[in-house]
Amino acid sequence: MNEVEIFKLLSDENRFKIFTLLLFVELCICDLEKFLNMKQANVSKHMMKFKKLNIVNTRKEAQWVYYCLSEEFIKKNYHLINFIKDKVLKNKEYCVLINSLNEKQNCKV
Repeated sequence: MNEVEIFKLLSDENRFKIFTLLLFVELCICDLEKFLNMKQANVSKHMMKFKKLNIVNTRKEAQWVYYCLSEEFIKKNYHLINFIKDKVLKNKEYCVLINSLNEKQNCKV
């Protein structure tokens, strides 16, 4: 993975929002559907792109797959992550999105 691939990935607004949420907490597809008002299939397609670049790690619990930023990605891109965190925390739209994480509920059948 190189910088161009990372910036291409994050140039999509929905993927940037997913990335922003994952900066703060581990989430499953159903959480992302709710926060982004997207269909599961679309969220899954976006997550495949993150996985392809090894930006996220997954953890399976029952039938749910949880996503978080990979430790390797965080270590290699520490300055980029801090830059993005700083910018999104100054943006009202993203602050609302991040604050909605407090409404996160565990996935249930």
